[in-house]
Amino acid sequence: MKNLTTLTFSFFLIISLIACGSPEKPKKAISNPNNKTKTVTTTSSSSNTKKEDTAQNNTTQTKPTPPEHLETAKEIIASISSSDIEAVDAETKYKMFCAACHGFTGDLNVNGAKDLTISKVSLVESVAQVYYGKGLMNAHKDLMEKSEIVAVAKYIETLRK
Repeated sequence: MKNLTTLTFSFFLIISLIACGSPEKPKKAISNPNNKTKTVTTTSSSSNTKKEDTAQNNTTQTKPTPPEHLETAKEIIASISSSDIEAVDAETKYKMFCAACHGFTGDLNVNGAKDLTISKVSLVESVAQVYYGKGLMNAHKDLMEKSEIVAVAKYIETLRK
């Protein structure tokens, strides 16, 4: 069963990478003095470098979550009972919707995904980000029930070191 789970995750990871594109830098071939060709990584401008640094550096400040998103997240949290949250298999939902970019332990960082093991965002902000999406992360409000979103946000807190 474990091999099937790993195979399923690998399949979804590959599909996700194909759909989202590869985070690789552009490459070009150049000649060296020994008349051998080698491949080097290049960036065309300093703005590309800054974007890549921001995507890889989880301590970089990003746009704050809009207040209306935070207000909606507070309302969602208040409307969900603890029994509704406990009824959700949050770890499985996390693996289904989040692990392709964040990894099983939260620190995979694919496609600019934040390292969840060092995240300091509140439950309210986490719910808002999962519900509405943020940056390259898609919104999950049409993919998951509100109780599932809150349960996954609470599960993410358990990944912190």
